[in-house]
Amino acid sequence: MISNRSQSIPISTVPAVTQLAIECLTEDRGDDRRQRRTCCGCLESIFNWMPVIFIVGLIVYSYYVYVWHLCLQNMRNHSAIVLGVVLFWYHLLLLMFLWSYWSSMWAKVMPIPAEWSIPDADWTRLIRANGLEERRHILSHVARRLPITMCDQNGVVRYCGQCRLIKPDRAHHCRICQRCILKMDHHCPWVNNCVHFHNYKFFLLFLIYASLYCLYVLVTLLLELHHAWGFDFDNVDLNSLQTMIPIVLAMIFTGATMIMLGLHIYLLLLNRTTMESAHAPMFCVGGRTRKAFNLGCCANLCEVFGDRWYLWPLPVYSSRGDGLTFPLREGSISSASSADF
Repeated sequence: MISNRSQSIPISTVPAVTQLAIECLTEDRGDDRRQRRTCCGCLESIFNWMPVIFIVGLIVYSYYVYVWHLCLQNMRNHSAIVLGVVLFWYHLLLLMFLWSYWSSMWAKVMPIPAEWSIPDADWTRLIRANGLEERRHILSHVARRLPITMCDQNGVVRYCGQCRLIKPDRAHHCRICQRCILKMDHHCPWVNNCVHFHNYKFFLLFLIYASLYCLYVLVTLLLELHHAWGFDFDNVDLNSLQTMIPIVLAMIFTGATMIMLGLHIYLLLLNRTTMESAHAPMFCVGGRTRKAFNLGCCANLCEVFGDRWYLWPLPVYSSRGDGLTFPLREGSISSASSADF
């Protein structure tokens, strides 16, 4: 005789099954989050590269109109020497423009050395600190051997909570790059990179050559328009429209790049970053001032372009210093020590 025994799940296995189900659901949700983050990261990356794609598209369009339409089609009645000179200077400016643009875009953001990092034990004490004085004491201890002169508005050593390090003078955290940047000027969408200590020279040359390139295109287009049509707009045809559009674009971008260039030359001669121009830096000795790094026009110029004048026109690294410490104007402020905080 066969007995009918009910098949049931032992009670002891219920928690294990429940835990397994929870882990499966959690894993699925984690995968969904990772997929969403990946998707958002791709969209953000595409969005960040859009200004660069726009600039490259304009360069390709201007090259087609200038070289093919203007020089090889409309300037055939000029002598070969004139045409050769026009094309030579055009391609030289274009080459320097693209070289400096590429250097600004792909210049490596150098990491801040490990000795500026806050040790784990000090970091734990810092996040648990109660009050300003306790934080001041902890940070002063961590930064006691570091060459810093700047502090925050409370007179406390500057530090980054995301990178967990003491900020060197003139360094700031970039929310787009998600890291601390040495001598950060600003994050430029047109190069999809921060303008910082190691590429500021490249960025200045990019503005210089972009301005010269746009101005050269504008002037030669206007001269050819005057030569071909004498500015008689009653006889405008398709060919002249193909020249007028680049003229308008050249006017817009010549004005924009020259304004930017003028601003940064002004800041260069004062040895001041865009961020320091907007918000005067705070020093542990001397208080808030924008003049501490101003060494004089010539010295300020050499700080960025270096001591070898023959390298100034080239987008190759030649700046003075290491981006961690900077010479101060004589008599402006004194170097800090941990006792000053």
